[in-house]
Amino acid sequence: MDYSEQIHRIKEKLSEAKEADSSYRVFGAGNHKYKLYPPVSQSSVEVFEKEYRVHLPECYRAFVLNVGNGGISYQDSGAGPFYGIYALGDHLNELVYGDPKAFLVKNFLLSPEMSETTWENLTKTLWDEYISNEDYYTELGKIYGGIMPLGAQGCTYLHGLVLNGPFRGRVLNLDMAAEQKPQFTYESNFLDWYERWLDEIISGKLITISPSWFGYAKPEGI
Repeated sequence: MDYSEQIHRIKEKLSEAKEADSSYRVFGAGNHKYKLYPPVSQSSVEVFEKEYRVHLPECYRAFVLNVGNGGISYQDSGAGPFYGIYALGDHLNELVYGDPKAFLVKNFLLSPEMSETTWENLTKTLWDEYISNEDYYTELGKIYGGIMPLGAQGCTYLHGLVLNGPFRGRVLNLDMAAEQKPQFTYESNFLDWYERWLDEIISGKLITISPSWFGYAKPEGI
């Protein structure tokens, strides 16, 4: 899919968002200041994909190849929701302690329709008081398999990118402690989610209304 028009819009809207929020009132803006480091090269993406045996969703690839990669915010994140977007390859073990190669390639198990009961059944082993650390992270790796951490939201929350399966390219709101059921954001892919963030800044919505919870409420028109 050709994302060139959307990439052009996003670049323009980044400048508009910075102008609209010049005093950095949007949550996290004081950290990233709407800045991104230069994009990565095609060869860098290919090296990453080969090392971790994944194929990055095209929407995300388009972003890091053409918009930017990392920045000055928390954990070297670049402009994006909450504390921003991690640079490609950074903080891959935020969800699961250990070698990311072991769980990024796993099949993604979750779905937007997943019930609380299903989530409780998936995670019940984690709360066994006798579970070893090794077994705990093995189970967590199954639950969060196929998800690449994207950026921090604060406390134990972050956003992640689905790497495989029918929801590939979608963004999730996640609790690293696995106490809260993951929430799919409403957009069909990473770029739509990112552009919505910019739109809500430019419109003033994130400046005046509940700025710390972008992406949790259903937007108008969806």
